[in-house]
Amino acid sequence: MHRFLLLFILSFSLTNAQSLLGQKDYKSQHDSLTSRKNNLLNYKSALKNEIDSLKNESKKLDSLIEKAEREIEAVYVKKFGRKYGPRVYHKQIWKGMTEEMLRAGWGKPDRIDKNVEKWGVFTQWYYGKITFFFRDGKLIDWEEEK
Repeated sequence: MHRFLLLFILSFSLTNAQSLLGQKDYKSQHDSLTSRKNNLLNYKSALKNEIDSLKNESKKLDSLIEKAEREIEAVYVKKFGRKYGPRVYHKQIWKGMTEEMLRAGWGKPDRIDKNVEKWGVFTQWYYGKITFFFRDGKLIDWEEEK
């Protein structure tokens, strides 16, 4: 019952609007809205094509990034060997690694303190809240400030 009443009111409103506007104005507005709808559908289609194109470009870029990462890791392997190169590249730390390895993996430290004693050279490298302790160029320990 409600649907029938709603349809009746809607059709009456459209008929009434058509007669209030006049046939010519009604057709003009209808054509204008139809044209806008078609323009928006064309714009939507163009956007979809652009999105698809960007997705393809993204896949290509992902592939190039993976290739570049493999090439960079190969440089680390060439410099530090098969055992240590990948570990340095992935910023891993371990006792016995050299200062050169830490710098290659983590970059330049925020600060370095150095103490020369008769039993060895002790250095502390600071990266934010992490301190690395070296003896004669080899990592002996590290700690993170909490």
